[in-house]
Amino acid sequence: MTSFNVGRFIVCPDKKLYGILIKIKEVKPAFLAKLASAAAEGNVDVLYFSYLKPLNLGEAGWSLAFLDFTESNITPKKFVKQIKQLEFLENVIELKPRIKGFLVDEASFPLVVGENRAVIIRDVGLKGLMFNIRRHVGSGAEAFLYFLGFEAGVEFAKEHKRLAGLLKIKDKLKIIRGIAPGLFMSMGYGAIRLLKLKEDPPYILQRIYRCIECEQGANTKKPFSHFIRGVISGFSTEIFGVKMFTRENKCIAKGDPYCEFETFSEEGGRARKILAKKRKG
Repeated sequence: MTSFNVGRFIVCPDKKLYGILIKIKEVKPAFLAKLASAAAEGNVDVLYFSYLKPLNLGEAGWSLAFLDFTESNITPKKFVKQIKQLEFLENVIELKPRIKGFLVDEASFPLVVGENRAVIIRDVGLKGLMFNIRRHVGSGAEAFLYFLGFEAGVEFAKEHKRLAGLLKIKDKLKIIRGIAPGLFMSMGYGAIRLLKLKEDPPYILQRIYRCIECEQGANTKKPFSHFIRGVISGFSTEIFGVKMFTRENKCIAKGDPYCEFETFSEEGGRARKILAKKRKG
């Protein structure tokens, strides 16, 4: 498995950077070939390229490119003028670096994932949110993170159900098995492996590899997840329609190779406690 860079900025010291945001009025397969051909002819190095074809006919498509003109035989201005002649382009917005070697897409806003507005929080920020805050608030921060995650999980589940409706999926387990793991990983939270999944009574046993929250608590020697644990609880509560609870049995923060989460209904949880007491007795 490889990482994927979703950043809309690039750092290349001493490089002659330039960016373009392209509005495409006529989206055809030839668009990519002609744009690549124009870059090759000018010896322009394409460092980053993002393109999403509109799903609905008549809508404009957008493409973002970060270019390196260090070894190019044409200027950025000349290159932009040249590609503006392509018949399928409606507009080209130029992105000029404020500082040499550092280029940011400041033309497209807000950031969206699907139909939802999004923000990107890097791990350096999450460390302050999920780890350092404990120093100031103590154990209360852990409860806050859990309930914050729970409410986020409820909203995530509502969006999953909306997507399931578009895909004509009504099976709750199919939503958990077929939609949730991919979206969870694509948003950077971790890689899910489902071990057990039942609807009656509702129960989930899953492993999460490289859990973003627990990586911030490396070497704390105890289960570290409260936010993600809350997300799972809130998500499963909304999907199953009954109050669910999640506990973390294994955690990379205490040296395990993965994090393992067990999710069950409150009724199921009480039954498990009774059985455990009987076994001890």
